[in-house]
Amino acid sequence: MSTSLDIVDIHTHLWPPAWGAGGKYAKPAGSFSPEIFRKITTPAALVDEFKAAGVSLAVVTATIESLFGTEGPVDFGAIAEANDWLASLIATEPSLAAFAVTDVFAGEAGAREAERAIVDLGLSGLVIDSSRGGKFLADPSARPTLEVAARHRVPVFVHPVAHPNSDVLIAGAGMLGNSLGRGLMNGVAFLSIIQSSILDDLPDLHLVFATLGLGGVVQAARGGIYGRTERQRQPRPNIYFDTMGADPAIVRLLVGFFGAERVLAGTDWPILPALQAESLAANLAEAGLNEAEQRLVAGGNARRLLALRKTQAQAAE
Repeated sequence: MSTSLDIVDIHTHLWPPAWGAGGKYAKPAGSFSPEIFRKITTPAALVDEFKAAGVSLAVVTATIESLFGTEGPVDFGAIAEANDWLASLIATEPSLAAFAVTDVFAGEAGAREAERAIVDLGLSGLVIDSSRGGKFLADPSARPTLEVAARHRVPVFVHPVAHPNSDVLIAGAGMLGNSLGRGLMNGVAFLSIIQSSILDDLPDLHLVFATLGLGGVVQAARGGIYGRTERQRQPRPNIYFDTMGADPAIVRLLVGFFGAERVLAGTDWPILPALQAESLAANLAEAGLNEAEQRLVAGGNARRLLALRKTQAQAAE
């Protein structure tokens, strides 16, 4: 069994200094433990932990929900500052890439910041919230930003957000209930996309969902583009799911449903610890993946997504 995997974690988080304690947009630790709060505000903690674990590249994000919650107006000045900081961070740390943050539901304003962050700052993709103010990704307000991503062929990570009744879910099942609610919001975002014409209209749009949204797969399997027959066709839709860890049973399910070329290693760091190179290889093998499939899931698929814009530019020359 090979353990020399090129590992790319597509799902990690860092907050700009302005979001941390004493910053201009200071955020409380909330439900984070002191250690998680320390890590999410300390880039060196990510770099050091991933280097020790054998992870080649971490894709970092800072989400709209983290600063502004799940509804109400957003301050695009604060968003621009966050993207500027992400650009400065990756310029000095080759083991990091970054997805720009924007409010996908803000119409043209969200699209303008997406364009600036991709073109002017050179960020590798976008992170957007699953839902905001009762809207999901098929809402017309999201279309301008999705068009920007498709035009530049950069990946879009669709991040889970808290369920509107998260307090009830937490009362019933603790923080796992909160996670399940977030998964529901991510799953509905996934379903909203596959029941719309967006993937047909924007063939260069590549969307990554978190494994918390896996419940949406049960509904998707009932028919449409993910019906039993349709799942055997190639090419598959440009929808990807991350692994949020390396549980062999979860990886097996994801690969069986979406195909090995549509599954990406990810953790939600610092909520979950870094993927360990040796144990990841063992877990992917236990999930039934051959060596080629292991390489795709560990980092090959992420590398391909991150290179799509470069490939487009080369084709145009």
